[in-house]
Amino acid sequence: MHLARQGPDVETMPDDGLFTGWAGIVVALRAWAGVAGDVDASRAAALVSAQIADRVLHAQADPTRCTDVISGYAGTLLALLGDDSDRAIAAAGTLADRLVQRAESGPDGLHWRMTREWGYLMPGFSHGTAGVAYALAGAGRRLHRPDALEVAVQAGDTLLGLGRTPVGWALPLAIPPRPNAPPVNFGWCHGLAGTARLFLLLDAIDRQTRWQDAVDACLRALADSGLPARLYPGFWDNVARCCGTAGVGRLLLDRYQAGGNADLLDWADALAADVVKRAIITPQGITWSNTEHTRTPPELPPEPGLMQGAAGIAGWLARLHALHTDRHTPAAPLGMVPSWL
Repeated sequence: MHLARQGPDVETMPDDGLFTGWAGIVVALRAWAGVAGDVDASRAAALVSAQIADRVLHAQADPTRCTDVISGYAGTLLALLGDDSDRAIAAAGTLADRLVQRAESGPDGLHWRMTREWGYLMPGFSHGTAGVAYALAGAGRRLHRPDALEVAVQAGDTLLGLGRTPVGWALPLAIPPRPNAPPVNFGWCHGLAGTARLFLLLDAIDRQTRWQDAVDACLRALADSGLPARLYPGFWDNVARCCGTAGVGRLLLDRYQAGGNADLLDWADALAADVVKRAIITPQGITWSNTEHTRTPPELPPEPGLMQGAAGIAGWLARLHALHTDRHTPAAPLGMVPSWL
């Protein structure tokens, strides 16, 4: 907040990324302003957003810049779409143009590499095609850009084709497959809990039965995967929101609220029971540790944050508890949590 009030020079701002820089700060400031009515936070968010917009508008496209949601153009675009100012709208349009230009056509359809030099494709949400397409679909709707929406639809169809396999729905983790890495993933970052969010957005914008069918296929695949059981070393060693159980659980709660299917709430309860069982009680309170089976010891240090730590896990558990009292508890109170998280 202090830096935002001081008005940091756009030329010295190190990173405009959503998870790694100033775009994420804008989203956090907006969330706090909405929930607390903090006028200073709202002004700070607008100030930093304007500076990000200026940076985008005054800089040439950088061929080494990431395209992704985590640290690249797509994440910055999502942050700017929440700003009504002329500068933010213009900058969002510029980023949409850059992402459209960076689309890579191949035999499977449209994809985005994390950077142009990246050696392989990641179809998932955090670093690849699903996340970039989500940002372009949002830009298409918000900016009245049918060209951006059309590219997002093409990318969605690419993922539909990749996901249909003889053994059921399975979106590859990487193309080509990476040595010593699992062939598929199920979390928000690289798997179906994240990719489903693209299909949900496309279903809201472009009413075609294939998008809802894809969401249903993602849910079936998650159910068939066996999570949260640790079926083998390296499988489902994460309970957090990015890569693990809390991210899958949030999708289940979203779909329960959208359609009222009580089986989804029961499924979320089963996931929550496993997460509670894995809690670590310390003198400072409750936390969780994720696991890396190739390390000794395998337990990673507990983290406090939203995507890999206690804040995201506890927030999901609190929402689950609230839904048992009232199914209509807001999915994102006061707009505090963006739909893409």
